[in-house]
Amino acid sequence: MVILIFILGYLLITLENFFSLNKVIPSILMAVICWSLIMFFNIPVYDYKLDQHLILKKDPKYLLLFHLGKASEIVFFLIGAMSIITVIEKYFGFEALKKFFCTNTKRKFLWIISIISFLLSAIIDNLTATMVLISLLRKTIFNYKERLYYLGLVIISSNAGGVWSPIGDITTTMLWISDKVTTIHLIKKVFIPSLLCMIISTLIASYMPIFNGFIQINKNNLSKENLDKGFFILKIGLFLMLLVPIFKTIIGIPPYMGMMFSLGILLFIVSKKYKSKSILDDTFKNIDISSILFFLGILLSVSCLESMGKLYSLSNWINETVYTWKITTFLFGLISSIIDNVPLMAASIAMFSYPINHDLWYFMAYVSGIGGSILLIGSAAGVAAMSMEKIDFFWYLKKISWIALIGYISGFIYMLIYSFFSL
Repeated sequence: MVILIFILGYLLITLENFFSLNKVIPSILMAVICWSLIMFFNIPVYDYKLDQHLILKKDPKYLLLFHLGKASEIVFFLIGAMSIITVIEKYFGFEALKKFFCTNTKRKFLWIISIISFLLSAIIDNLTATMVLISLLRKTIFNYKERLYYLGLVIISSNAGGVWSPIGDITTTMLWISDKVTTIHLIKKVFIPSLLCMIISTLIASYMPIFNGFIQINKNNLSKENLDKGFFILKIGLFLMLLVPIFKTIIGIPPYMGMMFSLGILLFIVSKKYKSKSILDDTFKNIDISSILFFLGILLSVSCLESMGKLYSLSNWINETVYTWKITTFLFGLISSIIDNVPLMAASIAMFSYPINHDLWYFMAYVSGIGGSILLIGSAAGVAAMSMEKIDFFWYLKKISWIALIGYISGFIYMLIYSFFSL
């Protein structure tokens, strides 16, 4: 019964546009119903300490509280990150980025957009970077058809940029917070294949006829005061977010504590420098609570299957059936283009018992983020672009998916070669 509820909820999440049902609703209902069934029918649940080869039967209330604590680490990390982004946006930080769009040809502008998407998403996450660039493109590219092509490459580049940073993609953040990867190794092993994916995808797209010709970039209409304010807040906000991995590495505090510290510092600077008494209300009022509830529901639902031992059994089946875990990760990447990569990553973390910094985790970081670019519905960035710009699923499939697939395979091949020669 629990598995049936999970499958039904998963389908409703995957097909949210078909059913016109926000994915938050099945996510939280799925979590509550699954855990309620366990408690009501007294279904045995276990704590699987795979690294110690121990399977301990536990009280479901204890396990629920334990998994809620683990999920809360990601939830509070997201709250801190979203709050910092809101402050930057409020003080024209992202508007100030338009100053970098200095070119007179469409092809050069495409490269600028791709590079900014790639770098920005590594700091503020791929979803936020995509939304920021959609807003900027609306004020720059007025031809809707041309803008769609640029957005296609923004989705690919943002997803590529997010996977090599511990704070750039929610799935990578999940791996980082779960102590499966470390910041230095993540950058070392995933940055080049991600960069390769972005460069090859942009290079292919740059030869498309739509990017021939010249472009007229309108000057930024911000006042000098607001432009200076925007750059100041942008630099401070991005710097404070970059400190989070450093805090974890040097001091050892959990990422959500580092993010909360950075948020506190930014709010202090803004409230004192600009005498803003309403900054707290304005910030927390604009946080995307629906995304937070979605992640919470997904993580608690997956933890339910983990506690019942279903994911443990599934991992054993995969290990016995598939020749190598490298094939498994490649297939997971293709699957993440169809279904949401958050539950896929949550299940992978629960399924596999490989130690910290094992290559599997870096392959998973790459495929779960970049594989989502192959189809429009496969990533949060793609879904956001689809809803904000009304991008047609089949238009993306015809015009952009093949570019994303080539980029995905290019980076994956590099990872295979690197993994082979580093043995």
